[in-house]
Amino acid sequence: MFRNFSILLFYFAILGSVVGQSMHLLLSQVGDSAFTVREKGITDPVQKASFLAIDSRITVPARSGIETMSAGFQFRFGSDTRFTIMKKSIHLHEGSIMIQSRKIGNKVTIEGPEAVLSISGSGTCMVEVETNGGLKILCVLGRIILGLDSKSSAGELLAGELVFLKPGNAGLADKINVNLAKVVDTSFLLSGFQNSSSFSRSLSTVVRAQEESIGKTYNAEVGDAKEANTFEIVTTTKNEETSGNTGNKLESDTLKSRSSYQVPQSDPLEELLGRTPVRSNSFPEKAEDLTQPEPRPLPGTLLRIKD
Repeated sequence: MFRNFSILLFYFAILGSVVGQSMHLLLSQVGDSAFTVREKGITDPVQKASFLAIDSRITVPARSGIETMSAGFQFRFGSDTRFTIMKKSIHLHEGSIMIQSRKIGNKVTIEGPEAVLSISGSGTCMVEVETNGGLKILCVLGRIILGLDSKSSAGELLAGELVFLKPGNAGLADKINVNLAKVVDTSFLLSGFQNSSSFSRSLSTVVRAQEESIGKTYNAEVGDAKEANTFEIVTTTKNEETSGNTGNKLESDTLKSRSSYQVPQSDPLEELLGRTPVRSNSFPEKAEDLTQPEPRPLPGTLLRIKD
């Protein structure tokens, strides 16, 4: 059985290199079967281990999803999604799609109702159609390169970065950082399907890396995601909450929100050590003035900010 599957994959790879990325082999499905609509409203369910019909609108019902494989790519189409596989692109009428690219040189074109986007690079991203006809793109793993035409790139996304493509191909909005832990837990495209062990490990690694980066850089941790495009930064010193904005403004906003921090009246060395400092006995004792010195702030702007 494994040998037959390997032969099928080899045949599919050769076929995909000849006809491009228009051939989508259905690998698995969740919930009710997706279907195509023919003339007079007749529906045909898509069959597992078969190729999706080209130039036919495919509908994925609510609480369902399908997973396909194309040359160098793996795709997941989410709940309430309608799309058409074309020879040189995927027309995403509504809904969402996950794209997993295995090679840097891969490129796929996504056509939304009011925007067209090319995606290349090596990694995993999710694309969703917005109410205004534009597209929302979130990078989950790796490095995704975005282009508004076939000749030049318009920008790139790293893990945890989200951007909106305005309708009418009016350009990309500013990048927004999102809470990947929240996305992995709540996204049907990531958690609603059966993931391979390597993919699950990659998701866990990138979530942990984001949490550690926030903690080391800002002495904070990632909090709850109250909105789809923002997440909270919770400081670990006094449990103060700050709202996360764009990546460029995250540090300044976090520091501004901590301006109420007051320098303690105790010795700064005692604050740093967490105990009363002990003088070493290896040096000759000398009579010293035991008057308590005036507290001084420790160096560094990340610990506290002058009023």
